[in-house]
Amino acid sequence: MAIWEYSDYLFCDSESKNRRMRDEPYSRGDGPNWVRVWASLLILWAIFLVLGTWFNYHFLFVRGRPISWAASLRMNALAYGIWALVLTPAILCLCAKLPLTRRNWFRLVPTHLLAILGATGADVFIKTLLHEDFSPLNIAYLPFFQRFQEYFLHETEPDIQIYLMVAIIGYVVAYYVDLRCQEWRAAKLQTDLARAELQMLKMQLQPHFLFNTLHSVTALVDTDPTAAKKMICSLGDLLRMSLASEDSPEVTLRQELKFLDRYLDIQRVRFQDRLVTEIRVEHDALEARIPYLLLQPLVENAIKHGVATRPGSGKVEVRVCRQSNDVCIFVVNDSGELHGVERDGLGIGLENVRNRLRMLYGFRGQLSIKELSGGRFQVEVRLPFQPGAPEEPNLAAISVVVQEEISI
Repeated sequence: MAIWEYSDYLFCDSESKNRRMRDEPYSRGDGPNWVRVWASLLILWAIFLVLGTWFNYHFLFVRGRPISWAASLRMNALAYGIWALVLTPAILCLCAKLPLTRRNWFRLVPTHLLAILGATGADVFIKTLLHEDFSPLNIAYLPFFQRFQEYFLHETEPDIQIYLMVAIIGYVVAYYVDLRCQEWRAAKLQTDLARAELQMLKMQLQPHFLFNTLHSVTALVDTDPTAAKKMICSLGDLLRMSLASEDSPEVTLRQELKFLDRYLDIQRVRFQDRLVTEIRVEHDALEARIPYLLLQPLVENAIKHGVATRPGSGKVEVRVCRQSNDVCIFVVNDSGELHGVERDGLGIGLENVRNRLRMLYGFRGQLSIKELSGGRFQVEVRLPFQPGAPEEPNLAAISVVVQEEISI
């Protein structure tokens, strides 16, 4: 168990932890679990009991007033038992009722001064009552009131020190828990903002993809109604797949390839034999988790700046491979123009992909564009390899967006 997890167990009350399990923010009134704080201080008092027993036994032996180990244990059990079982819970209760805030300063000092006087009086009163059985002082012959005075003068200074120690521990614990709650609320806010931004990017991409596809259908309605109907059916399948995965920020590469295949069915109807596609994927990369709707905008960009800009045929290549701990995706078209893309900017699709990569993976999510030999144009995406079924991303990490620009 990590240190911060143990501290949460020790100091956070069960209500706070239940709220956190329900993924709700802390309220302003959250504080330590004072019962657990008291239980922890009991361990401290037990250590003092053992040490005090040992020191008292040897101290009185050196002074020529030897006592038995049992008598030394009884004396310290009384002294520390009063503080551990009676006064410490009262002090912690006062710390809980009177938190260390600016508006409480005028009440804090006089209240604790009165509490010190009360704690000292209670400690002295109990020790006076039990004097004959437990006290090392030789004042048993004195009347009760004089014994009380003797004890008061003897115990006041250490009692004040002990009171201040317990109160300081209580306020330090309260401050620490409050600081942890503030950090948790800040992290929760960043997480919510990151989730909202990620969802906004996905919502931005879906209408853009739908508009471009409907535009392709419109172009065929008059010239080739049969092909338009086929394209509409493929679009329906595509939208069903899209809705099935829209709540997940990541899908497996195998799922994304199925989505891409439906999209290419639509584009093949539109471009007929002019569109040539080649997809090569390493087998050990099929179960890698990648962002939802990652391949489709990359291929759409390749078609837009490739076969759609020329009268003849054009080829789009998709290659996916593993390189060390990364997944590399290459989308190449054989008739792209880098300067044209730079002039127009990345466009909605590629800009969206780059933003989502940075949101999900920080500096490890990269998108680069370059011109290859022979007039070919390549978009490369690199992201960390994460095998298995898609899971919820680490949103605490997502909330920290890397500020370094990705070189293009």
